Amino acid sequence: MHCLRRLALAAAAACLLPWAAHAQGEAWPTRPLTLIVSSGAGAGVDTFARVLAERLQPRLGQNVIVENRPGASGMIAARQAARSAPDGYTLFLMPNTLVIAPYVLAQNAATVSVTKELAPVVMPVSTMMVMAVNGKFADSHGIKTVKDFIAVAKKEPGFPYSGGDNGSPMNVMGEQFHKESGLELTSVPYGGVAKMVTALLGGQVNMAWMPTSGNTQYFRDGMLRALATSSPRRAPQMPDVPAMAELGYRDVQATAWFGILAPLGTPAPVIARLNQDINAVLKDPAMRARLDQLGYEPEGGPPEALTRQMREDDERYRRLTAELKIRAN
Repeated sequence: MHCLRRLALAAAAACLLPWAAHAQGEAWPTRPLTLIVSSGAGAGVDTFARVLAERLQPRLGQNVIVENRPGASGMIAARQAARSAPDGYTLFLMPNTLVIAPYVLAQNAATVSVTKELAPVVMPVSTMMVMAVNGKFADSHGIKTVKDFIAVAKKEPGFPYSGGDNGSPMNVMGEQFHKESGLELTSVPYGGVAKMVTALLGGQVNMAWMPTSGNTQYFRDGMLRALATSSPRRAPQMPDVPAMAELGYRDVQATAWFGILAPLGTPAPVIARLNQDINAVLKDPAMRARLDQLGYEPEGGPPEALTRQMREDDERYRRLTAELKIRAN
């Protein structure tokens, strides 16, 4: 009888082993993953998402499918990610704009707090932001520096500029510059970076705060001119372009970064495996060369590094959006 009981218990334990292994992340993944992106196809972040997905596939042994879910200032994508099963098969590539969103969007049930409703995996990349002017406009007005731009803008009260969507890091930085410079500037919102850059290239606005990712060729070709970066110090990608801080605008700085998050409750071993594999991809020389070409800086690190960055941005932008009275479009 005791032998039979022991055999039965052993058989039951054997049946449970695959489930235990799955819970610990050992049997994961057994099917394709979905990487949700809050922008449309063809945008800079979409390009990065597809490059990352392609290089993750051999490490995971499964396809990584990029799913574009634009709209509602990124909340459609965030909501889908937050409501997905916490099984490691759904990931969200989040722009840091969504850390700011709860403070600038109308408060309603559709708003997702990414700092509370999603689990950090890794911060894969960041991108430098610059104060840029239309190249032809700069040439015709003799604008080579921020000082030159200020002199021109003073002659045109209400000078239009753009920082993309209201409430984006670019918009917050632009409004801070507006405040510190004493200029009379008018913010012109555009739904996304791509539309803003198109307007800047076409001369609908002649100055904008924008990321360099996906746009480096315009600076190389002289179609756009960078007057200053938003970094605390000069960036290696543009060593001749001063940082706003060194020009005396110490609070006019921001970084655009992206985080990969998973639904809350995703098993810790799965998050650890994803973090490990994404970090390995980011260290690959071919990947780093591709990121440089796209205008991204590889970041990486543990999930805790992303958590810290989210908390810092949350605190900073909660204060700045209130002080500058910024609301979404």
